[in-house]
Amino acid sequence: MKYTIVTTLLALSTTAASAYTITHIYIKDNDIIRTDIKQAKEGSPGHTYVHLDGNTCEIIEGSAAAADWIKTSSDKQYLILFNDYVDMKQLKACKTKMKLSGKAYGDLSDMNKEKNIFLSITEYGLRWPCSIASINKISTAKEINIAAKPFYAQKKSERTMRKNSFGGGGRFSPDGNYLALSLPNFSCRKGSYPGVYDTRTWKKVEFTSPDVDARCDALFPNLPTPSRTLQPLCVDEDFNEY
Repeated sequence: MKYTIVTTLLALSTTAASAYTITHIYIKDNDIIRTDIKQAKEGSPGHTYVHLDGNTCEIIEGSAAAADWIKTSSDKQYLILFNDYVDMKQLKACKTKMKLSGKAYGDLSDMNKEKNIFLSITEYGLRWPCSIASINKISTAKEINIAAKPFYAQKKSERTMRKNSFGGGGRFSPDGNYLALSLPNFSCRKGSYPGVYDTRTWKKVEFTSPDVDARCDALFPNLPTPSRTLQPLCVDEDFNEY
């Protein structure tokens, strides 16, 4: 990945890790039911505690300074803490403390254990919400080069990826077969962008039948009904500088 992208991602990673908080996460039936976050005392390290099945486990070095950085993966197999993650199976076996299962750079949006992939979102700078999607193998963290426009690929130029960037994050379907981008406005309508992708082929999913919206919604029972308003492409205010 190009140096300019890595620099941005490292900055994001550092921001999350340097936010010293005392975080308590309560999980029931593999769903987060409550998070309590408060600032740690000045000079004190942060701590993250997960309360699950009547047990409390401290996540060593895990940090998430905002509630919306904490979520479970769509397949309920991972607990995501911004750009860190914990395997739920390991978490359930934890008695007192455990290390992180892994780390990603950028905004770790979702994971799927069966497909062995995770989605991270790369933001191009701090003044605009333009992003590109990166798909990596969980087992190796190796990036998968995908030709479709909204995805990272090593052969793509920085300018090309910025041009095809979009606003919003993404989530997999529970079975991992589909990926919706630009939440909460994803769509399977023809011509929509960035749209929905089949993770088995990385081809765009587009329906042309009258029930296009219902068919698209059925792919993602884990997501709320999206907005039907087509969103404009993300415009990078400093794009002409590159």
